[in-house]
Amino acid sequence: MHHDQEQDLLDQLVTDHHSMVVHFSELGGIPAGDPQRKEIVDLVTDRLVRHTRVEEKHLYPVARDRLADGPAVVERELADHQAVEALLVELRPTHVTSPQFDRLVARLVEEVTRHANDEEARLFPAVRAVTTEDERRLLGARARETRANDSGRPRHQPPAARPADDLPPPERPLGERIRDFLTPG
Repeated sequence: MHHDQEQDLLDQLVTDHHSMVVHFSELGGIPAGDPQRKEIVDLVTDRLVRHTRVEEKHLYPVARDRLADGPAVVERELADHQAVEALLVELRPTHVTSPQFDRLVARLVEEVTRHANDEEARLFPAVRAVTTEDERRLLGARARETRANDSGRPRHQPPAARPADDLPPPERPLGERIRDFLTPG
Protein backbone atom coordinates (compact mmCIF):
# COMPACT_ATOMS: atom_id res chain seq x y z
CA MET A 1 0.00 0.00 0.00
CA HIS A 2 1.40 3.42 -0.95
CA HIS A 3 1.93 6.13 1.62
CA ASP A 4 -1.24 8.18 1.89
CA GLN A 5 0.26 11.15 0.05
CA GLU A 6 0.70 9.06 -3.09
CA GLN A 7 -2.39 6.90 -2.84
CA ASP A 8 -4.41 6.91 -6.03
CA LEU A 9 -8.14 7.51 -5.83
CA LEU A 10 -9.18 3.85 -5.66
CA ASP A 11 -6.56 2.96 -3.03
CA GLN A 12 -7.80 5.87 -0.91
CA LEU A 13 -11.40 4.70 -1.18
CA VAL A 14 -10.47 1.13 -0.22
CA THR A 15 -8.52 2.50 2.78
CA ASP A 16 -11.67 4.41 3.79
CA HIS A 17 -13.75 1.24 3.55
CA HIS A 18 -11.30 -0.67 5.72
CA SER A 19 -11.28 2.04 8.38
CA MET A 20 -15.11 1.90 8.45
CA VAL A 21 -14.96 -1.84 9.09
CA VAL A 22 -12.54 -1.25 11.98
CA HIS A 23 -14.86 1.36 13.53
CA PHE A 24 -17.88 -0.90 13.09
CA SER A 25 -16.10 -3.76 14.84
CA GLU A 26 -15.14 -1.38 17.69
CA LEU A 27 -18.84 -0.60 18.10
CA GLY A 28 -19.51 -4.31 18.50
CA GLY A 29 -17.37 -4.33 21.64
CA ILE A 30 -19.04 -1.38 23.38
CA PRO A 31 -22.24 -1.95 25.38
CA ALA A 32 -25.54 -0.33 24.35
CA GLY A 33 -26.07 3.12 25.84
CA ASP A 34 -22.35 3.80 26.35
CA PRO A 35 -21.53 7.39 25.27
CA GLN A 36 -18.45 6.04 23.47
CA ARG A 37 -20.82 4.52 20.90
CA LYS A 38 -22.02 8.01 20.02
CA GLU A 39 -18.43 9.26 19.73
CA ILE A 40 -17.54 6.50 17.28
CA VAL A 41 -20.73 7.06 15.28
CA ASP A 42 -19.96 10.80 15.05
CA LEU A 43 -16.44 10.02 13.83
CA VAL A 44 -17.78 7.48 11.31
CA THR A 45 -20.36 10.03 10.12
CA ASP A 46 -17.67 12.61 9.44
CA ARG A 47 -15.49 10.13 7.53
CA LEU A 48 -18.40 8.63 5.62
CA VAL A 49 -19.67 12.00 4.49
CA ARG A 50 -16.22 13.03 3.23
CA HIS A 51 -15.87 9.64 1.53
CA THR A 52 -19.20 9.86 -0.28
CA ARG A 53 -18.41 13.41 -1.47
CA VAL A 54 -15.09 12.21 -2.87
CA GLU A 55 -16.81 9.37 -4.72
CA GLU A 56 -19.51 11.66 -6.10
CA LYS A 57 -17.07 14.31 -7.26
CA HIS A 58 -14.13 12.26 -8.52
CA LEU A 59 -15.11 8.61 -9.07
CA TYR A 60 -18.68 8.57 -10.36
CA PRO A 61 -18.21 11.01 -13.28
CA VAL A 62 -15.46 8.78 -14.69
CA ALA A 63 -17.57 5.66 -14.17
CA ARG A 64 -20.57 7.32 -15.82
CA ASP A 65 -18.61 8.39 -18.88
CA ARG A 66 -16.38 5.41 -19.45
CA LEU A 67 -18.19 2.24 -18.38
CA ALA A 68 -20.60 0.65 -20.83
CA ASP A 69 -23.44 0.75 -18.29
CA GLY A 70 -21.97 3.73 -16.43
CA PRO A 71 -25.13 5.82 -16.01
CA ALA A 72 -27.08 2.89 -14.52
CA VAL A 73 -24.21 1.93 -12.21
CA VAL A 74 -23.85 5.50 -10.93
CA GLU A 75 -27.61 5.81 -10.33
CA ARG A 76 -27.41 2.72 -8.08
CA GLU A 77 -24.39 4.07 -6.19
CA LEU A 78 -26.05 7.46 -5.66
CA ALA A 79 -29.20 5.75 -4.36
CA ASP A 80 -27.00 3.90 -1.84
CA HIS A 81 -25.43 7.20 -0.76
CA GLN A 82 -28.83 8.80 -0.27
CA ALA A 83 -29.94 5.88 1.90
CA VAL A 84 -26.77 6.17 4.01
CA GLU A 85 -27.06 9.95 4.36
CA ALA A 86 -30.71 9.63 5.39
CA LEU A 87 -29.61 7.28 8.19
CA LEU A 88 -26.86 9.70 9.24
CA VAL A 89 -29.29 12.62 9.35
CA GLU A 90 -31.63 10.55 11.53
CA LEU A 91 -28.80 9.34 13.79
CA ARG A 92 -27.28 12.75 14.50
CA PRO A 93 -29.97 13.95 16.96
CA THR A 94 -30.74 10.48 18.36
CA HIS A 95 -29.53 9.96 21.94
CA VAL A 96 -27.18 7.02 22.50
CA THR A 97 -29.48 5.57 25.20
CA SER A 98 -32.48 5.51 22.85
CA PRO A 99 -33.38 2.06 21.45
CA GLN A 100 -33.70 3.82 18.08
CA PHE A 101 -29.97 4.61 18.19
CA ASP A 102 -28.90 0.97 18.04
CA ARG A 103 -31.47 0.14 15.38
CA LEU A 104 -30.18 2.96 13.17
CA VAL A 105 -26.57 1.96 13.79
CA ALA A 106 -27.33 -1.65 12.81
CA ARG A 107 -28.91 -0.45 9.56
CA LEU A 108 -25.97 1.88 8.90
CA VAL A 109 -23.43 -0.91 9.38
CA GLU A 110 -25.39 -3.21 7.07
CA GLU A 111 -25.90 -0.57 4.37
CA VAL A 112 -22.31 0.72 4.35
CA THR A 113 -20.80 -2.77 4.44
CA ARG A 114 -22.93 -3.95 1.53
CA HIS A 115 -22.18 -0.82 -0.51
CA ALA A 116 -18.42 -1.03 0.14
CA ASN A 117 -18.25 -4.74 -0.74
CA ASP A 118 -20.21 -4.16 -3.92
CA GLU A 119 -17.94 -1.29 -5.00
CA GLU A 120 -14.77 -3.24 -4.29
CA ALA A 121 -16.02 -6.31 -6.16
CA ARG A 122 -17.45 -4.56 -9.22
CA LEU A 123 -17.05 -0.83 -9.60
CA PHE A 124 -13.44 -0.29 -8.53
CA PRO A 125 -11.94 -3.00 -10.79
CA ALA A 126 -14.01 -1.71 -13.71
CA VAL A 127 -12.83 1.87 -13.19
CA ARG A 128 -9.24 0.67 -12.76
CA ALA A 129 -9.49 -1.02 -16.16
CA VAL A 130 -10.61 2.17 -17.95
CA THR A 131 -8.24 4.69 -16.32
CA THR A 132 -4.48 5.14 -16.33
CA GLU A 133 -2.35 5.16 -13.20
CA ASP A 134 -1.60 8.85 -13.84
CA GLU A 135 -5.29 9.68 -13.99
CA ARG A 136 -5.97 7.82 -10.76
CA ARG A 137 -3.10 9.62 -9.02
CA LEU A 138 -4.36 12.99 -10.26
CA LEU A 139 -7.84 12.11 -9.01
CA GLY A 140 -6.28 10.99 -5.73
CA ALA A 141 -4.66 14.40 -5.27
CA ARG A 142 -7.95 16.17 -6.03
CA ALA A 143 -9.76 13.82 -3.67
CA ARG A 144 -7.44 14.80 -0.82
CA GLU A 145 -8.38 18.46 -1.39
CA THR A 146 -12.10 17.66 -1.44
CA ARG A 147 -11.73 15.64 1.76
CA ALA A 148 -9.84 18.43 3.52
CA ASN A 149 -12.38 21.08 2.50
CA ASP A 150 -15.61 19.19 3.18
CA SER A 151 -17.62 19.93 6.31
CA GLY A 152 -18.22 16.26 7.11
CA ARG A 153 -21.87 17.10 7.82
CA PRO A 154 -24.61 15.03 6.21
CA ARG A 155 -26.86 16.87 3.75
CA HIS A 156 -30.59 16.77 3.84
CA GLN A 157 -30.79 17.00 0.05
CA PRO A 158 -28.83 15.02 -2.53
CA PRO A 159 -26.71 17.07 -4.95
CA ALA A 160 -28.85 18.30 -7.84
CA ALA A 161 -26.23 18.78 -10.50
CA ARG A 162 -23.96 16.17 -11.91
CA PRO A 163 -20.31 17.06 -11.26
CA ALA A 164 -18.25 17.72 -14.38
CA ASP A 165 -15.62 15.22 -15.42
CA ASP A 166 -12.58 17.33 -16.20
CA LEU A 167 -10.32 14.41 -17.01
CA PRO A 168 -8.90 14.14 -20.52
CA PRO A 169 -10.60 11.52 -22.72
CA PRO A 170 -9.01 8.06 -22.61
CA GLU A 171 -6.12 7.56 -25.03
CA ARG A 172 -7.62 4.56 -26.80
CA PRO A 173 -11.05 3.15 -27.46
CA LEU A 174 -12.05 0.55 -24.91
CA GLY A 175 -13.49 -1.86 -27.41
CA GLU A 176 -15.32 -4.77 -25.94
CA ARG A 177 -13.23 -5.60 -22.88
CA ILE A 178 -15.30 -3.62 -20.39
CA ARG A 179 -18.68 -4.01 -22.01
CA ASP A 180 -19.73 -7.05 -20.01
CA PHE A 181 -17.67 -6.33 -16.91
CA LEU A 182 -20.45 -4.99 -14.76
CA THR A 183 -23.36 -6.63 -16.54
CA PRO A 184 -24.82 -9.28 -14.27
CA GLY A 185 -25.83 -12.63 -15.74
